[in-house]
Amino acid sequence: MNRWHVPDCYIPPRSSGGQPSHESICVLNDSSQDAHLTLTAYFADREPERSAPVLVPARRDLHLRTAIPEQVGGLRLQPDVPYGIVVESEADLKVQYSRLDTTQPAYTLMTALLPSHN
Repeated sequence: MNRWHVPDCYIPPRSSGGQPSHESICVLNDSSQDAHLTLTAYFADREPERSAPVLVPARRDLHLRTAIPEQVGGLRLQPDVPYGIVVESEADLKVQYSRLDTTQPAYTLMTALLPSHN
């Protein structure tokens, strides 16, 4: 099982200007086989929540907006609530985490290409 860890997840509660604040988990499956992943969200004040499997088709790239439950296997992640997330898959996917914070006039973008851990 391959695992990718993001301890600092957060959906900004508001936006300014023309771009919405958001965070995404971007997944690249460059193999010729479909893959599935699951997401487990960890919180400071309650038990973890696990998603249903998310299909990552062969030779495709997905941008999963964490605030859209249909994109993240049914997880209902609330804005303004810090959490950590673990992505798991049997496949050797490439995983990137990004957050665009537009709560201030000067936007902030954070992104990280995540190493896999077995």
